Parts: sequence; C-alpha cells; structure tokens
Amino acid sequence: MLKPFVCTLLSLSLWGVSSVSYSQTSATIAPKTSQSEGPRLDLQRKGTTQQFTMKSKYTPNEYFIQVYIPYTPAPKTGYPVLYMLDGNAVFNSASSIAQSLGGGSEKMGLDPVVIVTIGYPSETQFSGQQRALDYTPLPKSDPQKDERYQYGGADNFLKFIQNELKPRIQQGIQINTQQQTLFGHSFGGLFTLDTFFKHPQSFNRYIAASPSLWFDQSVLTKELQQFKQKKTDFKTPILVMTTVGTAEGRGRPPRGSQPANTSSNFFEDFEALKSDQLKYWHFKHPAEQHITNMYASLPKAILFAACNSSENCNKLFNEN
Repeated sequence: MLKPFVCTLLSLSLWGVSSVSYSQTSATIAPKTSQSEGPRLDLQRKGTTQQFTMKSKYTPNEYFIQVYIPYTPAPKTGYPVLYMLDGNAVFNSASSIAQSLGGGSEKMGLDPVVIVTIGYPSETQFSGQQRALDYTPLPKSDPQKDERYQYGGADNFLKFIQNELKPRIQQGIQINTQQQTLFGHSFGGLFTLDTFFKHPQSFNRYIAASPSLWFDQSVLTKELQQFKQKKTDFKTPILVMTTVGTAEGRGRPPRGSQPANTSSNFFEDFEALKSDQLKYWHFKHPAEQHITNMYASLPKAILFAACNSSENCNKLFNEN
C-alpha cells in the first residue's frame, strides 16, 4: 500500500527540492506567506506558511522557524505536528508534501499535519557550526571532529525545543500533544536517536534519516545497548523509523573507526527493541546517496507523522 502512494508524494517532494535549490525563500504551491516575530505571530490562520526568528536562553544560537498550517480543519484531537531539523533545506519540500495530503486521506487513516522546521537565519541550506553544536551530544572521545566546529549542545537544544518552541506553537495552533514527531537527517538523525534513547517521552514518534552512527566512537550503538538494558516502560506507545540510502559512502572509507558493517548491526539490534509499546521500521532507499536520502525520506516522514493510529501506521509501512 505504501509504495504507489509514496511514489506520488516523492514526485511532489522533488518539486520542492527544485524550489529550494533556486530560491530559499520561494513559496510552495499555494499558501500565503507572512513573517512576524514575537506576539505578532498569527498561527491560527489556516492554509498558510509563516516564519519567524527565536532566540533561546538555553543555546547561543538564533533560530529561523517556518510553519505550515493545513487548510483542512484540525481533527477533534488536534493537528499532529512534525518538527524537522535542517529547516532551511527541508521546509519547501515537506510543506508541499503535507499540502498534497490535505483532507483527502481519511480512508488511509491520515490526519492533516502541521510542519514546524527549525533552521538558522542564513542563506545556506546547512549551517555547519550551528548544527554541529546543536545536534550532537557532548563527546566523550575524539569524534573525528572538524576543528572549525564545536560539539556537545544537544541537551540544551532539546530544552529549547521542549521549553520554548513547543509552547509557542501550541499557543496558536490546536496540536495533538499525543502525536508529535521529530525528524532529523545525518547529525539531525544523531540528535533524533540520542533524544529517543535519553528522553523517549519528549516526542511520540521519531524518524532518523542516515543518522551519523560514526560520531564519538559510535556513541549511538552504546546508547542502544544501555537502552536495551534499562528496559524502559513507556507511558504511551512510541514509534521509531530509520532510513538509509544504499549508495551512502560509496567509494569513501567509513568515518572514524567505524567498521563497514556497523550500520547494519545497529539497525538489526534496534529491531530487537520492538514490542507492543515500541514500533519500529527500517527502510533502505535504493541508489540514494547520503544527502539525497534526506529528500527520499520526506514522504515517509509526512506519512509517519500523519497516520493517526499504530494500526494505520502498520498498514502503511509493513511490507508483508
């Protein structure tokens, strides 16, 4: 059931990629766009994209926030919401896909989804220093780092999302707080899984595309093993998805000291965590490189955030 629907959405997402490439501020298909800061932000207007900047008391960075609000009225439980990292790079594509879902997917068990992307006030799609600090846990060993960057701000960045960004979004939009999803790619995928392992109730769903498993001597592998030993009892069911491209790293040596098969072992070990309270899916995207896997993962991310029950998610993503 998933494949034909995702193919349609992927074509829309590729349109979004093109728009990002030519103009970072270009609008998606139909929504009106407005910009405001502070209390002037009007998040109750349906069918719009809005943008604003935020400074945090927890981090040294300033954030460029873009929000897509569906045309379709919120369900009784509120809109599901998808928080996405690397917002400068993904907003146009993600909002285009979310708009295409609209209100016509009830039979598939999909609700219209609010998109909130977190980027930086920059003309570049990826802000190296800011994301290196925000998306990485404090390294305990040499993370094969680029000397230009500082690392280790993930805990404070999560405080910004939880204590500053989420409340601001929820003040203006009717949000289903039991259906909040976090998406990240590469270092963003590292942040997504690190958040799940350390603070699993921060979100209800997590999707990590091409997570940086090499970072800090494969710290995510260590966190997975620690998580497995803790046998965490979830208050509500948690859904997790990971994706990789089959052509990632082709022709290049592995990062750090990570053996070539570490990635496969990590995802196989994650499968062992599955239970009635923890649903997990892993997808390999044929021929996708590291960067293109981010865009290839966006249709699944929207569907993942929008499916309104574990049963409907199973129907979408189970391949047998």
